[in-house]
Amino acid sequence: MTHSSKSAYSRFIPSEEIDAVSTWRFANVDGTPHPDEVKALEPQGPTPEEIEAMVEAARAQGLEQGYAEGHAAGVAETRANLESPLAEAKADWLQRFDSLLTTLDQQISNTHEAMAQSVLEMACELARQVLRQELSTDSTSLVPVVQEALGQLTGDAKPVSIRLHPDDLASIESVWDAAPPAERPTLVPDPSITPGGCLMQAPGSGIDATLEKRWLRTIANLGQSTPWEPDHENR
Repeated sequence: MTHSSKSAYSRFIPSEEIDAVSTWRFANVDGTPHPDEVKALEPQGPTPEEIEAMVEAARAQGLEQGYAEGHAAGVAETRANLESPLAEAKADWLQRFDSLLTTLDQQISNTHEAMAQSVLEMACELARQVLRQELSTDSTSLVPVVQEALGQLTGDAKPVSIRLHPDDLASIESVWDAAPPAERPTLVPDPSITPGGCLMQAPGSGIDATLEKRWLRTIANLGQSTPWEPDHENR
């Protein structure tokens, strides 16, 4: 009896004497790893929890990306809807402003022309008053006019007659005091001639040196045509 218990004890190790247990397999004869070891070395796929987390993350990313794209499209559409009427209003405003500037520029140009015309008319009126005053105080003012008119006649244009106002007769006669009678022109007093002017006549030619004609020729250079006196407009 005692012998049998000893033999049984020698074949088994009590569990309380075992510290750790590990699986042990015989190695393959050809040296290749055991199938279980190969399986343990293979990469393991994600767990169901990991798969669910990945799906949730992808869904959240998709929602976020979709929201961002939708938001950007909405912003772009809203901006286009707002900018279109603003652009039209801006174009209309610029067109109105350009039209206003054109009108204003034309008005300014017209004003400048009117002012320039007024200034010229005032200058002509002032010159007329100064010239009239000079003619009334200087009895010899017609002398250079007569001399210039004679210089425009041809050398053999004789005889010469000069029609002038009676008040200018004495001052013109003194010019030929020392000249031979044959060289003296015929002076014809004519009350219809305005003082300060004359009409010179010679065979085949004549010179209108009246004050009215000289005045019109002078102011014509300024683009004016105001007559010396209104009653001489149709002279």
